[in-house]
Amino acid sequence: MRAKFTYFGLFFIVLFFSVYAQNNNYSFERGVPQLCENCGGCPSGTLSICICFDKLVFQNADIRAIFALLSDTGNVNIVVDPELSIKVSLKLENVSWCQVFSLLLDLYNLRAVQKEGYLYVLSNDKYWSLKFGTIENQTREKQLKSTETRTYRLTNIMASDIQDIINNLLSSKGHVSVDNATNSLIVTDIPDQFSTIEAVIDSLNVSTMQVKVVIRMLQIEKSALKELGLDLSITRTDGKLKGSSNMDLVSSVPRGEITWDIISGNFDFDVKLSAAISEGKSRILDEKTCVVLNHQKCILFSGKQIPINMLDPSGNTVTTFYQVGNKLEVIPNIVCDSRTMTCEGITETGDVVNMDIHFERSGYNPAATSPGGYDITTRSLDTKVIVSSGDILAIGSVITNEFQYSESGVPILKDIPLLGELFKYRNKSVKNTVITIIVTPEILTP
Repeated sequence: MRAKFTYFGLFFIVLFFSVYAQNNNYSFERGVPQLCENCGGCPSGTLSICICFDKLVFQNADIRAIFALLSDTGNVNIVVDPELSIKVSLKLENVSWCQVFSLLLDLYNLRAVQKEGYLYVLSNDKYWSLKFGTIENQTREKQLKSTETRTYRLTNIMASDIQDIINNLLSSKGHVSVDNATNSLIVTDIPDQFSTIEAVIDSLNVSTMQVKVVIRMLQIEKSALKELGLDLSITRTDGKLKGSSNMDLVSSVPRGEITWDIISGNFDFDVKLSAAISEGKSRILDEKTCVVLNHQKCILFSGKQIPINMLDPSGNTVTTFYQVGNKLEVIPNIVCDSRTMTCEGITETGDVVNMDIHFERSGYNPAATSPGGYDITTRSLDTKVIVSSGDILAIGSVITNEFQYSESGVPILKDIPLLGELFKYRNKSVKNTVITIIVTPEILTP
């Protein structure tokens, strides 16, 4: 029975190898020498490692003896791991040295490792165990390395803003802290980590562009708008201005729409505004100039604080002050800079700024249900607009009607009781004015 099994096993090996030999695919991933790339099946080349065997028969042979034969015939130094104890039974005909070597590695799950001057043959399981052990030892060695501390003083960004980014680059032994007084990062880690850390710091610590934002709140007579080059008489929903659904600032404009206009920087708006102010057709309610870093906020508030009485959980009256008036927040975002030749997904040319604008207008009236209290009403606008550097964005927010009364008459006679009414002249007029927000962004040269 055993003889039948042995013959059947030999037949299977010969059949497997006949197919294997026809493909000439060597198991290079297991350590078959690279010289075998130049060796095909038999008849083969002239290299010693490409020699062919007419017939090989092994009956319960020690695998060390087989590798010793391959070492002698292939003129290759082969060292077999002492732990290998495998008996081999094979019958092969017309096979090359490389085919036999590759077959042994595949059949018995072996691995050949190229060392300096020899091939070391061991079990595949031991190979991976040693390999992972080496990686683990390298990790331990890295952990045992001494640490050092370096300080990086930043000039263009806040150290606290990139602390978390640097912290993610550290090894298990590293840590980073911030010195706000000098705007510095203090990094402690093993020396191998600093090349990556310094590369990231250099890429982030770059000069940031600045934008000057001039914000003015004007009260302009409606009849004087065209003199200033403004066309706020129609509702605009086209172009580059995109608003959110809470736009409800002009009573005559449907929700979701606002009146706005853009004036080219070449138009002499300031000269015309000065003329309108001198003629009493306009006045500046408030004005502010901000120089901010790119993506930073500029805020203008024009109003006052009013006291609101509230009850705390204990029932005591607490006075809280609320701001009411006009509040404008502008965040400039440079999307195209002609100096650096960088544009972010737009087709405009030159210097272009994308502004995030939040406008809030609040008012108050004495509360009918709470003596001494107030009812506060608030309207807000959130929008984005793209303008060229130096251009003027005008947003029409509130239309007001001012009623003016004047009285004149014949001196002395107009003061006579009853009869004086015959010598008086009264005049009533209505002045339509528009509260207009003027925003002018300008990219500054570094």
